This record gives sequence, C-alpha cells and structure tokens, in this order.
Amino acid sequence: MNKWIVILVCFLLFATGCSTTHNINTDTTKELTKSLKELSPSIERVQFTFTRPNLSCRIDMRNEPSKEELESILMEMDEFSTVDNINEIARSVKWGLEISNIYLDINTDQNKKTIEHAYYARYFKTSDASDHSDTNIEGYGTWYELTEQ
Repeated sequence: MNKWIVILVCFLLFATGCSTTHNINTDTTKELTKSLKELSPSIERVQFTFTRPNLSCRIDMRNEPSKEELESILMEMDEFSTVDNINEIARSVKWGLEISNIYLDINTDQNKKTIEHAYYARYFKTSDASDHSDTNIEGYGTWYELTEQ
C-alpha cells in the first residue's frame, strides 16, 4: 500500500512541476514595460509570465483605452515579439523549445478577473509543433484578437 502512495505522490509532484509559472523580468521585458507606461498614463501594471509552452503579458489599466491607445499597445507588442526576444525569454526559464503562443491580456476595470481585451501571436501556424517548415512558421508576426466563444 505504501508503495502506491509513494508512486502517486511522485506522479503528482511531476505533474505539477510541469506547469510551473515563472515571472519574467528580462532586459527586453523591462524596456517594453517602460515603453508601454510612457505610452499611456492609464497603465498601472505590466506583468510577464511563462507557463510552458506559452508566454503571457497582462496589462492592468485604470481606464478603457482609446482605439489609438490599443493600436499603439499592439504596435509595441509587435515590435517586442521578435523570435530573438522570445527565444531570450525561453532561455531565461530554461525552456529548450519555441514558445508556442504569446498572450496579451488587457484589463481595464476594477474587476481583476475579467479581461476586456485579449490578443495572441503564435510561433507555428498550425498545432503541429514538429513541422518546422517555412510554411508552418509564423514567428509571432501577426496578432489576433481573441473573441468570446
């Protein structure tokens, strides 16, 4: 009986270790945070986290951004999300593969659980991460709006 408990505990430790969330604080994320805060005084906080295989950026704002502010935020994210910058983040957390998706969540009200604006960019065009052909690599080059389903 004790043998099964040990096996179960080891499995649970392994399973939870696989989804560890890392706070990201590299030179490039610090620069982006500074640029974003200069862009809009409404931006209160910018936080980057990595939970394999994805990177998340959360921006908390005091107010609903204008269309121009949203476009500027996306432009900053687009300039930031080069393969080199994202690979630097992967190395910082000892992730040996491509980061699959970058998620951008923008919260604009006091309810910190809801996200008013959500976007993503992806490395691969399809879900086949084993296909490294040019036709399957998007390289975070396009930002898509996530809509409620």
